[in-house]
Amino acid sequence: MSSLPRITGEGRWRGISLVVALALGQASAAGIAAFATRDVFAAFRDTSTALPTLALGLVASAGLAIALLRFGERVAAEKVGQNYAASLRLKLFQHMTRVSARDLAERRSGALSLRFVGDLAAVRGWVSLGLARMISALVVLPAATGALFLMNPNLGIAAGIPIAIGLIVLTLTGPRLGPAHRRLRSRRARLAADMSERIPHAPELRLLGRVHTETRQMEDKTEKLIDAALERARGAALLRAIPDAVSGIAAASVFLAALRSGAPGAEAAGALAAVGLMIQPMRDLAGVWDRHRAWRVAREKCAAILAVPRLAGADRSAKQPLANQAPRLRFEAVSSGALTDFSVTAEPGRKIAVIGANGAGKSTLLALAAGLELPASGNVTVGDRMATGLSARERRRLIALVGTRSPILAGSLRRALIMGADDRPDDAAIMAQAEAFGLAHVIGRLGGLDGKVSEAGRNLSAGEIRRILLARAALSRPGLLLLDEPDDALDQDGPGLVKQLVRHCDATTLVVTHNLDIAASMDEVWVIEDGELIEVGNPADGIVSRFIQRRDTMARKPAATPA
Repeated sequence: MSSLPRITGEGRWRGISLVVALALGQASAAGIAAFATRDVFAAFRDTSTALPTLALGLVASAGLAIALLRFGERVAAEKVGQNYAASLRLKLFQHMTRVSARDLAERRSGALSLRFVGDLAAVRGWVSLGLARMISALVVLPAATGALFLMNPNLGIAAGIPIAIGLIVLTLTGPRLGPAHRRLRSRRARLAADMSERIPHAPELRLLGRVHTETRQMEDKTEKLIDAALERARGAALLRAIPDAVSGIAAASVFLAALRSGAPGAEAAGALAAVGLMIQPMRDLAGVWDRHRAWRVAREKCAAILAVPRLAGADRSAKQPLANQAPRLRFEAVSSGALTDFSVTAEPGRKIAVIGANGAGKSTLLALAAGLELPASGNVTVGDRMATGLSARERRRLIALVGTRSPILAGSLRRALIMGADDRPDDAAIMAQAEAFGLAHVIGRLGGLDGKVSEAGRNLSAGEIRRILLARAALSRPGLLLLDEPDDALDQDGPGLVKQLVRHCDATTLVVTHNLDIAASMDEVWVIEDGELIEVGNPADGIVSRFIQRRDTMARKPAATPA
């Protein structure tokens, strides 16, 4: 289990120390402003003296200093917050690359995206606008209160009591925002997940006649989101109203104490100036509670992701990296997903077709071989190493997986073709493979290898995406080639392209396919049924024919009639 990065880690303590220093500067300037204001008002009574130039200059200088120091504090705090959010973002991403594909698939993509948008915004807000302002307020408020007491203890008490009560009310009221933030985040996550799921399929939903139904559901969830947002807004507004109420009460209290004690008007004016300078830190504290509640909810959600078990890291005990050649692939008593006590070995360089009905466990087999899944029991080894124990370099050099969800990221066509290649091929080699897999028209349409591929390949057809993935596998020159329905979405040339890839690649190869012509062209066939390996053989020995016969027999069986 990973933990969240420390807020003070990676040198961020320097930025926090700077925030403290700037807050001390503001506190000093506030004290100077209060005493200078007193001296200015004292000059109103003594008209025989010259203008209080020094006091006036100090008032102006203190105001300018507070503005500059607050500006510097905000910038320094924002830098710390952004740095922390970036650190957490990288940790979340790196952790997610190490969890099993099955664990990741169980989480909705919209909710996961919220971790990198809304939750990280809440994290940054707490560090840069919450924690930093809390530090500043906790420095400025005691300092300004001390200046009040130095000026006139009676006036200090008069102002200090309402301010202390206000701080107590803030402390008691702030935690009540927690449930509101939790409900708001939960409803925001549900709506984000729903929208993420539906927007890519919006035209098809209209074709299915689902627009009215989906719109109504969206409206219902939006109304619940608005209700939660208003609940949180009411709580936050109440917190921010407390300092404004306190300022009026504190001012009245200072006036009353000055009138009763006969304190000089200049001291009353100075006390009011100090109270005015204390109200902004109190407002900051009101916002601190709001951001702290949002941070706590976001922290729990991020921690939940980091608590997902990671796959085993690279095998540090290995004395040498795996040789850059076709490895032996072995499954020993493996149980995972649909697979049960599955044992078989693919010898180096063998081309193996894996056939069976949907849900039999074929795709799970490839995920285990690629080290993307950890078996519930048993071992999967590539060469003499656990599949999940390969280093990043070994994995990139040895394994090429063409799956049903292999990534096509936004960027150049060149990038899409060579992603995963250990040694970057030159443009001539890239063009040769691209043309060999029927991509000449795509290259022409996009404007060459520098042409732009949109997010998830949305400016490409499904068949063009599949051709890019096959060309990518050829360019990576793997030792272990894993193909999951590689001719899916391809036209009549599909089986020939798959055979071409397998034939020109020296890798140990597993091809999951429903195309029995492709299966018959392999060196060996594995037949999987209900998670069990029921037959292994050479296509020349009739294994594909026996599979067809068994499949047809099962299809002719009448469905069981309920008793």
